[in-house]
Amino acid sequence: MKPDSPPTFSHLLREGDRFTDRDIMKVLNIGHPALKRRELDPSLFTVGELLRLATLIGRPIAEVMKVVLAEVARNDEATQQRAAAVEQVAGRKYHRRPPSGA
Repeated sequence: MKPDSPPTFSHLLREGDRFTDRDIMKVLNIGHPALKRRELDPSLFTVGELLRLATLIGRPIAEVMKVVLAEVARNDEATQQRAAAVEQVAGRKYHRRPPSGA
């Protein structure tokens, strides 16, 4: 990785080769396919999983979240999915129910 390029989430997890996939899977209680999906798209991690990972790798949660958010922002597919989700809900309105009986 170049010194001026932002770290990727995968690089953050693998920094120093201290932890194997098995170590990470055990901490998160997930399988290998789920881990690889989350590495490709860190937006799939829950906040609880990120907290456990931050503890495992010995980094502050703010730093881990910053890397995740930067990587998600660079992910075009995730950006398109977020935009589609916003469009889907944007037109919905809350309609009050008429009072029952009287």
